[in-house]
Amino acid sequence: MTIATQRAVRSTVPLVDDDHEQVVVRQDPDTGLRFIVAVHSTVLGPALGGMRLKRYPGGLREALDDVMGLARTMTLKASAAGLDLGGGKSVMIDDGRENRRGARLEVAAQVIDSLDGAYITAEDIGTSTADMDHLARFTRFVTGRSVDRGGRGDPSPVTAESVFQALRRGLYAATGSAEVDGRRIGVVGLGKVGYVLAARLAQAGGRIVAFDLDPDRGDRFASEHGGEIAPSAEAIMATELDVLAPCAAGGMIDEELARSIDCRVVAGAANNPLTGRGVARVLAERGILYVPDFLANCGGLIHVALEWYGRGGEHELIARAMDRLDSALVTAEAEDSTPLDVAERHALERVEAGRG
Repeated sequence: MTIATQRAVRSTVPLVDDDHEQVVVRQDPDTGLRFIVAVHSTVLGPALGGMRLKRYPGGLREALDDVMGLARTMTLKASAAGLDLGGGKSVMIDDGRENRRGARLEVAAQVIDSLDGAYITAEDIGTSTADMDHLARFTRFVTGRSVDRGGRGDPSPVTAESVFQALRRGLYAATGSAEVDGRRIGVVGLGKVGYVLAARLAQAGGRIVAFDLDPDRGDRFASEHGGEIAPSAEAIMATELDVLAPCAAGGMIDEELARSIDCRVVAGAANNPLTGRGVARVLAERGILYVPDFLANCGGLIHVALEWYGRGGEHELIARAMDRLDSALVTAEAEDSTPLDVAERHALERVEAGRG
């Protein structure tokens, strides 16, 4: 196999605390792989974060922006979850050539292995437990493997569980009641996590209105759990809701949308669902509570982290993360701040303490 270009680059993405330790870009002419690994921080431990397979219309530049933002969020998530881990992420640009998947994963594993433990991967949007099993043949720095291969299996249900708990805490802070029964909840995205979350909310009595780009997922959900399937994400966000749960790709809510949506709480499974920190302040000014995404969806990271370290304690770690969420909600109210600002500050303070 021809040796492909691998180089470290420094991005100019305008992120808060944009001080990534390393970013590696690999383009492999033999397989057509275009792959990026971003390691934001290893202060608290190795950087653990999923491998995303996604189409990027803007090409490598868009993928680089995405992976760097996601890597920083993983630092926040690991710290907020009380884990001795740093933040990292990887993305593989999807060009639709599924027949190259196995070969590309092998090259990606070589890149991960070359980082010598600075980055540990797991499944994410577009990748699966089977992909993690395949990667594990070529590098040991992988978690989220199937139970048959010595792992703990799909982390999606655990992610959905932490989002469910965080959503209820958001409801309590915003309305004085954590009850889901009778609440109208809009779920945008019925993927691996969104589907499980929407089902859990429906079982708790929530009145679900959902949308997914794949109409078969919507039809399946309506058949199995009832509820309403909206024609578009925009239709959901134009509806009066108690909770908006973004569970698809990030960047769904910008300042314009934040000024128009009609809900009490925004809490979902998506990473980075807001286009910027100012969006959380716009929501707060309108009396809409935004539950920080990296606390809401931390269950999946906890799940794969415990597989990596070979121990249990999942429920206890999620409970402690929810305690930190409660603290952020109370502190934000007392300081006239946003829960996002408070939760980020607390997470970064733990990283700085580790650095010291």
